[in-house]
Amino acid sequence: MNKTALISFIIVIAFTNIYAQNEKSFKTFGLLQPVYRFNLSSSTHPNNEFYLNRVRLGIESKVLNSSKAELELDPLDPLLVKDASIKFNLSKNFDLKIGKFKKPFSLERLTSVKDLPFLERTKIVRELDDLDYCGRDIGIQVAYSANSNLIDLKILAGVFNGNTRSLKGDNNNSKSFAQRLELSSGKIFSVGINSSQKFDSLSGEYITANGFDFVIKATKNLTFASEFLIGKKNSSTSLAGFYSLIEYEISDLTLGIRFSQYYKDIKKSGTNFIESKLDWNPKKFIRIYLNYLSTEKNSNFQSEILIGVTYEI
Repeated sequence: MNKTALISFIIVIAFTNIYAQNEKSFKTFGLLQPVYRFNLSSSTHPNNEFYLNRVRLGIESKVLNSSKAELELDPLDPLLVKDASIKFNLSKNFDLKIGKFKKPFSLERLTSVKDLPFLERTKIVRELDDLDYCGRDIGIQVAYSANSNLIDLKILAGVFNGNTRSLKGDNNNSKSFAQRLELSSGKIFSVGINSSQKFDSLSGEYITANGFDFVIKATKNLTFASEFLIGKKNSSTSLAGFYSLIEYEISDLTLGIRFSQYYKDIKKSGTNFIESKLDWNPKKFIRIYLNYLSTEKNSNFQSEILIGVTYEI
C-alpha cells in the first residue's frame, strides 16, 4: 500500500468534506466492514479470527448534469486505487465513462459492496473476477438507456486493457471487451444478459465468458434472484456456476438463504454451497450481518459463521 498516497487522500477527504458543506457538487463517502469468522470445523486453523473485510474512502464531484468524476480508494488493496473515472452525459440516452471502473459483466460483481445480500460474493463470481472477465479495469464504456411506461432498457459496452492488476497501462496490445443488456420494470423485475471476452496469451485467441441473471420482487417484502455464469479458464477448460437466493424483509430485519454451485471444470462434478443469513439495519448507515456458510468438501460439509458490521461514512 502506498502510505503517502493514502495520507494525502485522507487530507483531501478532510478538506473536501468541509468545503462540501457549502458546495453540493462535492460528496465524500466511505465504508468500513469489520468481520468475525468462526469456523465450525475443528480441523481448520485458525479456528476463528477478526479481520477487516472491506475499507473504502471516496470523493465524488458533479459538474451540472453533464459530467461526474469519482475517486475511490481501498487501503487494503495493494493497488490502493479502486475506482478513478469520469462519466459524461452525452445526451438524454447516452453516457460515456473513462478511467478505472467495473466492467459491465455479472450482476453480483456490479452490485456495490454495501448492497450485497451476503458478506462475500459467490465462488463462481470471485473466480471469474480473478480471471479478469469482470471486476475493475482501465478502459472506456458507452451506456445507452431508454425508459418507457412498461420496460426500461439499458445497454453497456466497454473496451479495457485486460490488465486489472496494474494502473500503469496495458502489458500487451490485446484489449478485453465486456457487454451487458438489462431489461427492467421499476423494482418489480430485472433481466440481464452479459458477455466478456479476453485474450488468452497461451492459445493466442480470444476466450469468452457469458452470463444470465434475473431479479423478481414477488411482493413488497419477498425477493428472488439468480445468476448463471460460464467461462473459459483456458482454451481447453471451461468453468461454470450459478446461485439462487431468496430474501424476506421484516421491518429492519432481512432473512435470506442462498444455494450456489461452482464447477472448476464443467466436465467434472461441482461444489455445493448453502448460505443463510439474518441482517439487521437499525440505522440507514449501519448494517449488522449474521451469515452461516456450509461448503461441500469431499462429500462432507464444512461450516462457518460470519458476524460483520458495515458502517457507511
